Order: sequence, then structure tokens, then C-alpha cells
Amino acid sequence: MTGSAIDRPSIAQLFALRLDGLLAHRLVGAVLFMAFLVLWAMLAKAAVTRSWQEQSRMATVQTLVEQGTFIIDHTLFNNTGDKIFVNGHFYSDKTPLLSVAAAGLYSVLYNVFHLTLDPIDCIPDDDPAACRAFGPDGPRFTAFYWLNVAFMSLPSALLVVLFWKALIDQQVGGLAAVGLAVLLGIASPIAPYSIVFAGHVPAALFLFAGFMLLARPSASGGAFFWSGTFVSLAANIDLLLALFVVAFGVWVSLTRRSHVLPFAVGVLIPFAITAAINYWAAGTIVPLYLDPKAYDFPGTVLNKTVGGTDGFYSLEFGLNYAYEMLVGRRGVFAFTPLLVCTVAGLWLVARDRSHRLRSLAIAVIAASLAFTAYLILRTDNFGGVAWGTRWFVPLIPVLWTFIPLVFTRSHSRTWKAILLVTAIVSLLTALPGLHDPWGEYQPIFRL
Repeated sequence: MTGSAIDRPSIAQLFALRLDGLLAHRLVGAVLFMAFLVLWAMLAKAAVTRSWQEQSRMATVQTLVEQGTFIIDHTLFNNTGDKIFVNGHFYSDKTPLLSVAAAGLYSVLYNVFHLTLDPIDCIPDDDPAACRAFGPDGPRFTAFYWLNVAFMSLPSALLVVLFWKALIDQQVGGLAAVGLAVLLGIASPIAPYSIVFAGHVPAALFLFAGFMLLARPSASGGAFFWSGTFVSLAANIDLLLALFVVAFGVWVSLTRRSHVLPFAVGVLIPFAITAAINYWAAGTIVPLYLDPKAYDFPGTVLNKTVGGTDGFYSLEFGLNYAYEMLVGRRGVFAFTPLLVCTVAGLWLVARDRSHRLRSLAIAVIAASLAFTAYLILRTDNFGGVAWGTRWFVPLIPVLWTFIPLVFTRSHSRTWKAILLVTAIVSLLTALPGLHDPWGEYQPIFRL
């Protein structure tokens, strides 16, 4: 037998190469987008649930369109606990950018199609059909349903496609790219929060889009401008993501100095828009929820501190809270054990001085650790009754990007087995959250 015969690829290898090529085609991205958009549109809730944060956002949406003010005193959702009291009136304590955008769509639904927001506080455990758009009595396309589809289902489907495209650009095979993109969509915290109205999925989309642009090997000044804009949009939906604005800003200033200005301009635009909205709402550019006095009113259910949170009441409480948040009953690793592979991937890149993404990976690690430390030190309730610790959702796509690096740097069968097992457990843990993301859940395994 000749050497050339020995080196000739097998039929299985040729098939795998052909499949990789097919699954890297742009048509696959369109298929992924449509598949996930249809999936989330089928599952999206049609009525406001018991979630305070969902009610808080809908209160702003309703009062803006129907009353022309940010004051939520006379809305259907003013019983939410997520509110603040300023100048004798109640306001939502959520960042306003997403709510104002949703109000724009609701204005069309309300004034043109005469759809109103449903005040039903639906509880899936009591009546699953009350929350669904597609029930036994036929479809029910409420205003809230269309808001969910436009601002949650659509961004989630787009996020899956962007993630697939990012992996293809990194020369990850088409099969691996599709597999990890599908897992991101259905086996991660992205899934439960793609069917209810929360800021986590839109924030995840913008954060990942900004990161994706920075990760490109030959990004132009325009790419840095849009990266700054996207990361800033994420922070203006979820304020704690400002830590990533800082981390990525430091990375740009140290490694891409000629692009600092376009990145900074991009960052400033969403913050300027938010400041203008705050001034429109209450005559101040300072976010209302950063005023501790705004949480000091009779009947308040939040702490009278900045953001309504306090945290770390004692060393014992803090250590137990950190344990439960990371690996315990609300642990991000307990609910999504596939994240173990992201940690391994980040570690491999961070220690490899020759890797193109090393410095950016270090920026991601620094921002993620600061993000986690803040939650441990300054919060006390895991984000309320919900699937997992929902605050971590926006970080997941960025962290997920480093999973393939475990297998390009290590061909160990052990890691392949870990990927398979953790993927299955993550999927089985995520699926129940599609019933009611605001329900009480326990992970399958926890330390």
C-alpha cells in the first residue's frame, strides 16, 4: 500500500467536510433565523404575567401612549413592585430606552389597530391557555403578543444567526457552528427569556453584536463606531453591562488606539438618548433609579438604596448567596452546565500569548468577574422568582463564543464527553423554563 493511499481521506471524512461546507452557506443562516423566529412566535406569551419587571415596563409603555407621560400612577400595571416615587408620582424603575421603543410600536397597535394592553396577570400553572397566543380557542394576537414577538422573539432569532456567523468567521466548521448556535437558542438562558418581555435578550443581542465587531481581525473605524453603539445600547437596556463598555473601551485604547474616537462616539450616542429620555420624563438627565430616595415611600418592597438593592448583609449571607447564585439552587452553572466549556475556552485563550483573541478574552473575563462581584455584593434576591439568575443572560452569547476553542486546542475525548453531557443537561434544564420563565425552578444537578 502506498503512502498516498494511507493518507487518502475516508468516505466519512469526505462527508464531514462536505457537510461542513454546506452548513456554512448563508442560506443556513436564513433557515436558522426563520426556524427560531417561528418557534418563539409560537411560544411567546400573549398576556402580561405576574413578573414585576414585565408589569413595570408595560406600565411605561401604556402611560406613554395612552396618557402622554412617564407617570404610571393611573395605569393597569401600577401595582408592580418595581417602581420608584419621584416628585409625588410613581415611575417605572427600569431603564427607559427599551420601554420607549416598545411604546413606539404600541402606539401603532393602539391607534391604528385599536389593540390595548391586556391587564390579565396570567399564571401558567393555573391556566396555561391564558398566557398563550395559540390556545384551544384559536389564536389570540394581543398587543402584548406583538410587543413580545417584535422585541423578544425577533432579537433572539437574530442573535442565533449572528452567533452562527461569528463562528463561521472564526473558521469553525459549519456543523459545529450550527450545533452551538442551536444550543445557544434552546439550551441556554436565552430560551426562557425569548418568550416574555424582559430586557435580557435584546441586551444580549447588542452586547454580542458589539463584541463580534471587535473580534474581527481587520475591523475598520466604522466597525468600532458600531461596536461602541451596540455595546452602549446593551448597557442602556441593562445598566450593569456598562462594565463591558469600560472593559472593551480599555481594550480599544490599549490595542487599537487609532479607533478610540469612533468607539467613544458610538458609546456616547445611546447614553445621550437615554439622558434626553430621562429629561423628558422628569426634568433631569440623571437616571431616576439611581436616587436612593426614590425607593423610600410607604409600602415599598425594595431596599431604600441605589437601584433598590443592598446585599451582603453579613459574611455568612454573602458567601451563601454567592454559592447559590453560581452553583446552588439558582446557580448559573447549575442551570447551564455547558458554561463549564466556556470557562475552559476562555482559560486556554487567556494563557496563550500567541492567540489573536487573547487580550479581548482577558477583557471579557475582567468584565464578567466585575459583573458577578457586583451582583454578589449589591443584590440579595437572584432577580426575583424566575428561571435561574436571570441577570446573567446578556453575557451568555459572548461566553459561548469560546466553547469551540476547547476543541481546537484540545482533542481530548474527555472534553468531547463533557460537551455532550453538559449540553444534554443544559437543554433539559432550559426546556421547563419555556412553560413559565417567571416560575420557581430547581436545577437537575447542583453542588
